[in-house]
Amino acid sequence: MKPHLYLQFDGFELETHLRIRGKDLRDDKQRALDACAENGLTVTLVAAIEKGVNEHEVGAIVRFAVVHPAVRAVAFQPVTHSGRHMEFDPLERLTNADVIKLVAAQVPEWYRLDDFVPVPCCFPTCRSMSYAFVDGDGVVPFTRLLEIDDYLDYLSNRVIPDPAVRHALERMFSSSATPGAEKALLACESCGIDLPGQLDELEDKVFMIIVQDFQDAYTLNVRQLMKCCVVELVPDGRLIPFCAYNSVGYREQVRAQLSGVEVAPVVPNALPLQPLLQPTPYGSKTAKGNGTVTAANATNVGHRLRR
Repeated sequence: MKPHLYLQFDGFELETHLRIRGKDLRDDKQRALDACAENGLTVTLVAAIEKGVNEHEVGAIVRFAVVHPAVRAVAFQPVTHSGRHMEFDPLERLTNADVIKLVAAQVPEWYRLDDFVPVPCCFPTCRSMSYAFVDGDGVVPFTRLLEIDDYLDYLSNRVIPDPAVRHALERMFSSSATPGAEKALLACESCGIDLPGQLDELEDKVFMIIVQDFQDAYTLNVRQLMKCCVVELVPDGRLIPFCAYNSVGYREQVRAQLSGVEVAPVVPNALPLQPLLQPTPYGSKTAKGNGTVTAANATNVGHRLRR
């Protein structure tokens, strides 16, 4: 069994790397990808997309990924404003829908808006996916070959929905899906899906785009957290939803517990908060005076009601 690698890949322009990563990593990433191809390893490119920085590079990333022999997928992540990050305006941000529109606009010969399907296992706005067959220079999304909505509803046109069909589609369209998950359809003898003969070579012919919007302190939604199917297991055995773990202090608590070193709570590096922030040793920001006790402000605190 060979590992499948996730490689940070935000674009091709120098300014993109300097603003998001603080360093020009383009040559290093190209060498890493070429080494993966030479050694038969497959890769998902993970691109953090920041408004005003690299949204114009979405199409170029898709085209590069489709033709590179090691790449099987691209995961676009509208930037989560948490931890180490440039200053940002919380009211100016990209969403999943924005990124899907960018893909359709920048690669119109391959993709359109309805080629992307929300993942059923999590909140509908969290993640969308598009599988496609790649044949030479051509890309044909699965949505042009299958009535995806019907299958995601577990074949509602059947008298008794087939559990095998349900399992196959759940494996494909889930938050834990990785390139190769589409092979579940091959193992589903009763799916009744008329797929092309290329299925025999799925590993080399299927390409996947994932668009995943992780929540941060400005977008945290408890209803979404309750339906989350990506979790972090913490030392005391609790399962913490991924976005909560990274946005509201759990990560810092666990790091302090495991390292024995106090870790300051992380505060978003938002423009409106700049006068209140100071840097941490890890490159993130925390509140000024954090860890010190300050006198409570007694102004307008109200008075206990008397009967």
